[in-house]
Amino acid sequence: MVMLILRIIGIAVAVVFLGFFVIPMTHGIINPGNIAGTFLCLWLLCVLIPPVHGAIKAFCFKHLFTKIVFRVVNIGFIAFAVYGAIVTSAMVWATCQAPPENSTAIVLGAQVKPWGPSVILRGRIDAAKSYLDDSPNANAVLSGGQGSDEIMSEAQCMYNVLTESGIDSSRLYMEDKSTNTTENIRNSMKIIEDNDLNTDITIVTDGFHQLRARIICSQLGIKGNVGAVSSDTRLLYVPTYAVREWFALPFQLLFR
Repeated sequence: MVMLILRIIGIAVAVVFLGFFVIPMTHGIINPGNIAGTFLCLWLLCVLIPPVHGAIKAFCFKHLFTKIVFRVVNIGFIAFAVYGAIVTSAMVWATCQAPPENSTAIVLGAQVKPWGPSVILRGRIDAAKSYLDDSPNANAVLSGGQGSDEIMSEAQCMYNVLTESGIDSSRLYMEDKSTNTTENIRNSMKIIEDNDLNTDITIVTDGFHQLRARIICSQLGIKGNVGAVSSDTRLLYVPTYAVREWFALPFQLLFR
């Protein structure tokens, strides 16, 4: 009975997460996160539904080659799931790092749409405003260049929205040349040093992005304390972008 209950719970979880990975695809969001997440959920369903698992196993065990493939695929998915659980735990830890008092916020950019900030960027802007309202002596570096499909730089878009919402422009510094997260942080630290701002920093970005940002800070040899302020990412998109980070993190560690 216990095993049956656990199996039912596992199937329900797999179905729910399958929806989280598939629905963003209908919104045009397709990346390694929801592709890998979809396959992981389908594999879990195949394992947890006895008739399906039995049929697949019976078919594969007819030949040595397919039997080996069956074993390798299962070991691969198990290893991937364990790795993901470890990385996700570290990602949650990274979001819990409190901002140092009056630390300089580095607000990481995201896509600018023709009508204004994307949903992701809007969340980061709102998080930055909340932090600056709560820390009146803190400043912020708004970081993000202009992509070929963007009407203005991400930094400029953030600056416009924040000043229109009442944040004093003297507290905002724009870094509008970067094209990736490493450049965001490196170029922002140069602005912080050039303007004699507090070298204790707070990274303002989505929660799923905080761990990679901390790793980059360590790679760049940043000496000050590093805190985190996370935006309220739409729940529908969190699994997709979190799993995408499972791929981005080893790339960051190995090649950056």
